[in-house]
Amino acid sequence: MIMKRTFNYLIALVITAIAMVSCLPEDDVFDETLLYGRWKSGTEYYRFDEGGTGKNWDTVDSTEEDEGGNFTWTLVKSDLTIIRIQTMGGDGVPHVYTVIELTPTTLKLNDGFDSKTYSKVN
Repeated sequence: MIMKRTFNYLIALVITAIAMVSCLPEDDVFDETLLYGRWKSGTEYYRFDEGGTGKNWDTVDSTEEDEGGNFTWTLVKSDLTIIRIQTMGGDGVPHVYTVIELTPTTLKLNDGFDSKTYSKVN
């Protein structure tokens, strides 16, 4: 009788463990091709090009796209890493953002402190 009760508890424990693991959220994976193009939030612009390069500029500084800062980028699951290319040489500092939303028209990023929403522009 004790052996049967122990076996039943063990089975219940295994089933509970399996159920809990299956309820863990899956990692978000975003299609990087949706990132290609120009994105705008207020006066700030980003352009993500195929091949992991891009430009960033802000029209409040009277900066045009061709004068913008260059960067490289990678998107792994929901982690977007942007490394600004230094004009004076040296390695760039990586900035890591979490992609909250990426659709053909909306890009929402979080840098660990704030969230920012960008809209796709032509």
